[in-house]
Amino acid sequence: IAARMDRLEENLKRTMQVASVIGRDFAYRILQTITGMREELKSYLINLQGLEFIYEKSLFPELEYIFKHALTQEVAYNSLLLKRRKEIHERIGKAIEELYPDRLEEFYEMLAHHYSRAENSEKAYHYLKLSGDKATRNYANWEALAFYQGAIDLLKKEPDTHENKRKGIEIRLLISTPMRYLAYPEGSLP
Repeated sequence: IAARMDRLEENLKRTMQVASVIGRDFAYRILQTITGMREELKSYLINLQGLEFIYEKSLFPELEYIFKHALTQEVAYNSLLLKRRKEIHERIGKAIEELYPDRLEEFYEMLAHHYSRAENSEKAYHYLKLSGDKATRNYANWEALAFYQGAIDLLKKEPDTHENKRKGIEIRLLISTPMRYLAYPEGSLP
């Protein structure tokens, strides 16, 4: 797969790499916002479809594509330098906030993922907490536990400030609900 990607012209390769950071399936609008391309992006995506790297996933409610194989997406993602990946994750988070301000709840988990990967701890914490709250409301207790635990792990890496201590207490109080419903799974009490 890497050899096939290396033979691509630079614009196609770059488009595929940026799309891989979005995920296995990616929305055209998000890719367009991140790359800043208009008409040329459509032709690049058509070329990638012709080469069978990606497929059109859906036209409605908006245009989405999917990588033919998860491995293709993974190889494209890993071909980027870590610093560049972080930058793209940050831009994806901002693009989602900009494109879907009235539907952000649908994207909490995606925003938590991208801001965590971008190492934007403030926004990552915010969206991990919101994702945990959403999962708790939907009785998805394992998911809630994972999101809240992610927020706690993130706070452990942050400086020991009064605000971070307050956030730590808040998250620990929130995580107690899914833990109770799950009968305190192994390793949850510490």
